[in-house]
Amino acid sequence: MRRSGPGSLVVLCGGVLLGVVPCGAPLAAQEVKAGGQVTFGDDADFGIGPRVQMSLPWIAPGIRVAGSFDYFFPDSGLGDPGGDYDYHELNFNVLGDLSFPDVTNLVPYVGGGLNVVWQSVPSDGAADPDERLFGMNLVVGFRFPIEGFTPFVEARYELEGGQQLLVAGGILLP
Repeated sequence: MRRSGPGSLVVLCGGVLLGVVPCGAPLAAQEVKAGGQVTFGDDADFGIGPRVQMSLPWIAPGIRVAGSFDYFFPDSGLGDPGGDYDYHELNFNVLGDLSFPDVTNLVPYVGGGLNVVWQSVPSDGAADPDERLFGMNLVVGFRFPIEGFTPFVEARYELEGGQQLLVAGGILLP
């Protein structure tokens, strides 16, 4: 039996997301942004990856879904000397803006979602035992609305799945 990799899950989730788009508000009202992020984890060290975000104005103002994929470059010392420890994850979160009337240049948000983690730890020169883990995210962050692009920074705590605290920052383009 062939095991599906992270690409098949991305295609599946992308198809579901595309199926949701026509069901709500007109496409012009749905703001879609894409960009990149840099992520630091307390276990997985440094990672980079793409991020896509879509507003859901038909649910409520300030609600959006965000999907990201992080490829990490862990310096863990796990596995045999000279072995590669691979770690990457896919995250889908629903985020909601918090409204503070006195603050105009900073938009705080909270949210939660799901994560899928793929890790491979080599041992004794054998084939890499791949492991896929599923978990949930708790997210808190800030975005800085600037004309032309949107910088953001967020903390993501993973329950199960990767089981770590991550801090990510990046830029989204319209």
